[in-house]
Amino acid sequence: MQSEMSRALRDGFQELRRQNGELRQELGGGLGGRLGELHEELRELRGALSLVREDVAATRRENEALRQELRAACREAAEGRTGPRKAGRTTRNALLAPPAHAAAEAGPAAEPEADEATPGQRLERAAGVGAAELVCHRDSWAFIVEQAARNAHFRVPGEVSAGDDGRTRVIVSGRSLMAILTALDAVRHQGPGGDPGDCALATKFYERIAEVVDTVRPDGGEGEGQAARGRERQRTVIVIDDRPGPP
Repeated sequence: MQSEMSRALRDGFQELRRQNGELRQELGGGLGGRLGELHEELRELRGALSLVREDVAATRRENEALRQELRAACREAAEGRTGPRKAGRTTRNALLAPPAHAAAEAGPAAEPEADEATPGQRLERAAGVGAAELVCHRDSWAFIVEQAARNAHFRVPGEVSAGDDGRTRVIVSGRSLMAILTALDAVRHQGPGGDPGDCALATKFYERIAEVVDTVRPDGGEGEGQAARGRERQRTVIVIDDRPGPP
């Protein structure tokens, strides 16, 4: 009886050992295969991450090149715009001017065509404007206020009307107009260290305002007569809204 029980127990233990061995083999094979798959996936992820890093580095280099080009364009617009224009006018005047002996025979010559106003003359003309209507997008007006608010002559208008198209109509005094020109001129000449976007905005807005300010003249001067003094002059209107031209 004892021998049969002992033999049954030995057979049972051997069967358990055999089953444990099979389980270990199955478990070891499954883990090994899964670990291999994980290693392969990890290598693929590392390769993809390396490609992403290369793309980011290339994008940064391209952005830096674009910034340099934009800064150079702003410097050219701020520093080189006046020179070629004046040179062209000088050459044209020289070609159209009559010889000295012809001028002497013809008598007193007419005054030459007025050249572009200097910055100082432009400020004087702006100071003489009673009220100017500035039409631009509200974001453009916000940029102008940010720049001109530091100038002592700038006064924030009491009323700003906004249209459905996003454009804003603001009535500014000549004193504020003078402050705006001064502030924008300082931003567009701030040099290579300045923000390219600020430089581009200041250059465009300054040129658009200057084009209108250069055309203003004193109202009702002596010798023009009562009709000229009583005639209603058109309000100075400055529009900053470039639109597509004809195809």
